[in-house]
Amino acid sequence: MLFVAKIFFLGTFSWVMHLTRQKAYFVSKPIEITPKTTMNNAYRFASILTNRATTAVTRMVLGLTLAAGMATSLHAQGQAASGTIIGSGSGPSYSYSLSFSDAPTATAPIGTVWYAWIPFAFNLPGTPTSASAPAGWTATVDGNSVVYSPTSAANDIQPGQTLSGFGYQATFSPATLASTPNSEQSDAYSKIGTFSGADDVFTVQAVPEPSTLALLIPGAIALGRIVRRKLRAA
Repeated sequence: MLFVAKIFFLGTFSWVMHLTRQKAYFVSKPIEITPKTTMNNAYRFASILTNRATTAVTRMVLGLTLAAGMATSLHAQGQAASGTIIGSGSGPSYSYSLSFSDAPTATAPIGTVWYAWIPFAFNLPGTPTSASAPAGWTATVDGNSVVYSPTSAANDIQPGQTLSGFGYQATFSPATLASTPNSEQSDAYSKIGTFSGADDVFTVQAVPEPSTLALLIPGAIALGRIVRRKLRAA
């Protein structure tokens, strides 16, 4: 994804520079306008500018298409991250526990997780007050996001593996987190450190905390009994 963004920027910049050079060419070599040649020169000017602009746009589109294909290929050949999060607490501080997985079909490990960050966006509703990681990993609060990295490649999350023990503390509630746009989006890298290796944007799914499930199960059972009684009465 970052690769495509870079190519898009470079392609757009090249197109603008190309058109700027064309403008400079016509300014430095103005077309002489006379009663006899006005229409011919005007037509020539428009044709040349249109053809060259069309060529520049075509090159940029082809470059972006190739970049997107390469990025898709890299994604298919790399890590396939996923994650879950459980929020708990009653305020003013809330605790969040995270687990990250690399799919069995992945061909690369997860070397770094930039939680609640995707290119150009920090997604948490506020800045965590602290963060923690399992043994062999580090946690660093970075604005409204958290970076989790292993201390060595030996601690990477391998294909088919799930690693728990990640977490952070914050003053925003699970409800606020759930209502924040894109808060479930994160980025995973195949090597240690942000912007290292191929990246994979993935979704961290919210899971109800055990106490909430304990309340939901009896309620679901009671509701089922009520429905069953009404069906018998009918």
